[in-house]
Amino acid sequence: KWFAAQAIHPAPAFVCAIWINSCEFDREWVRVTVPVPVPSTTESSSPQFALPEAMAPVRRSRSLQRLLLLPATYLLAHGAAAKKVDRPPRVDKSMKKGWGGGSEDIPGHGLPMMQQGNRKEIEVLESMPSWEDFYRDYIRENKPVVLRGAVEEMPAYEKWTDEYIKKHWGNKVIGVELNKTETRGAESVEMTVREFIDEMYSETRAGQLYAIFDFDKDAKAKSDVRLPSAIWCKEIWPQSVTLWMSSGGTSSVLHSDDAENVLMMLDGRKEAMLVHPDEAQNLYAGIAEARGSSPVHQEWVDMRAFPRFSNVTWLHGELNKGDILYIPHSYWHQVNSFGRNLGLNVWWQHESDWQWWNPTNPKEWDITRFGSRNFPTFKSLKEKAAPSLPCTPLPSDQDLSSVKIVSDDEYKVYTKKKKKQRAKAKAKEKEKA
Repeated sequence: KWFAAQAIHPAPAFVCAIWINSCEFDREWVRVTVPVPVPSTTESSSPQFALPEAMAPVRRSRSLQRLLLLPATYLLAHGAAAKKVDRPPRVDKSMKKGWGGGSEDIPGHGLPMMQQGNRKEIEVLESMPSWEDFYRDYIRENKPVVLRGAVEEMPAYEKWTDEYIKKHWGNKVIGVELNKTETRGAESVEMTVREFIDEMYSETRAGQLYAIFDFDKDAKAKSDVRLPSAIWCKEIWPQSVTLWMSSGGTSSVLHSDDAENVLMMLDGRKEAMLVHPDEAQNLYAGIAEARGSSPVHQEWVDMRAFPRFSNVTWLHGELNKGDILYIPHSYWHQVNSFGRNLGLNVWWQHESDWQWWNPTNPKEWDITRFGSRNFPTFKSLKEKAAPSLPCTPLPSDQDLSSVKIVSDDEYKVYTKKKKKQRAKAKAKEKEKA
């Protein structure tokens, strides 16, 4: 049974015979199919397949030959016939294995990620939930959701036209990627915002120019921004504020961020693919050249190199102008854009997330190892979060300029400090007991 399960393969095959030795099936023969074609020595106009000598009948008394029969056939099936796949472009050059073993016959080969099977639609809410409901049903459950029209009351939604952006940030120097199909570490240039906007609609720039605005320290930009009311709380600590701008046609890599995330659509339309952190092994996260990304190309999935990608179950979400996408902590996501596109990302943490998240402990936290054997699942980590957490509402007329940005590194230092304090408190309690 073990051999038959290992030998299943859609490729052309020859029929070999294996002697199953048991008390109940004395000298019984079973025929199974394995994927190694062996040309026959007989002349014929049609393909012939001959059994290798290693498959000849063996006597019941010759136990050593019997034991060697299965390994020999396994090597024929999986060694001699295996097609070598060169290292794909986005795989870490230090890796010598971890890809290959697939086939062009696997469904989805050569198609974009968003045309792969196992797709489900993301949940959509037409009204803003309370903090209590949002935390219980989505944050703690690590469940993505679209909030329809939730950004329409934010000042940036109406204000941030091209002219407004040029007026206030025209001289700001920004990083601009030269290929709308993202590759981590690909070529980029620096341009002023004015230069970028003047060029991004040009036909000569088709397929180019994707701008990233860092607004972490920009008081003017943050004065036009508020978080949705469900998370507009004193205990929510924004980590970064970033604007993504293009004329459409962009395609991001499939990647993961180690923070909670809201993507707010100020203009245009986006489609998103979202994959649970525990699918990391099917995404080949451990062999990616850029950590936190998948080496699988978002526009052309190579099932010869990455056959496990066909096992991925994913959520599909569509965002229109005014919508918000909640991307849970560490959720993998790939995003395509259409039309003039303004997407504002705010990454954030709750001040109590240290209770379940320990990024300094590689034995329980490694975005590349979730879903692998003998490693905690991301789901089990998130279940350590408190059943409920406080949320002290901020005034509705307050904006992000009055809220402290706590960087990723700062939050990790804070997390380490809080865990030490908790360990000391437990030690004192133990001494008293």
